[in-house]
Order: sequence, then structure tokens, then C-alpha cells
Amino acid sequence: MSRHPQLYQWIDTVVMRFPSLSKPQALGLALWSFGMVIARSCSLTAVADILAPLMGQSYNTLRERLRNTYGKRTRKLENSESNSMSPSVGLHGWRGYWMAGRVNR
Repeated sequence: MSRHPQLYQWIDTVVMRFPSLSKPQALGLALWSFGMVIARSCSLTAVADILAPLMGQSYNTLRERLRNTYGKRTRKLENSESNSMSPSVGLHGWRGYWMAGRVNR
């Protein structure tokens, strides 16, 4: 695995906030969410493309790993877990500024 302290800190945060997730599930969720922030996209291609060099893995290996995170092989979050997920989970201790944006459809 990579040697990026921010990623390890985020993995620890996900594990702490979602104790009922298995270690592989928590790791998958942490990789996805970390990758989405770095890539500024939620597409599988963009996240795998940005994380592969950081993780020292090939693009295809990491893409498959991420795909398995949300695939049939992982159990779905229980209602109680999904209801507890909120933006504040990732913002604990964050001192940034909110920016309002407009989405055009």
C-alpha cells in the first residue's frame, strides 16, 4: 500500500465512523472517497486513474479493486449505517470555507 499519511488517516477515520464494516469494506470506502476528492470526479475511470500511481498498482488492478467495492460481492450497508452517513463525517475538524456552486442541467 502507499505511504501517504493522509490516506492512512482517512482510512482510520472511516474505520472509526463505520465500525460495523469489515476491513475490506472500510478500505474500499476510504479509497473511493479519497480518490473522488483527489480526482474531483466520482467516475470509476477517473478515480482509478488518479489512485493507481499513488498506490503503486496498475490501473487495471486498482480499477477492479474499486469496482469490487460496490459490486455484488460486498454486502449492502444496513439502513442504520446509511442513515448515519452525512457530509459531517468527513468534515470533522475541517477549517475550510464553504463555496456555493450552481449546477446547470
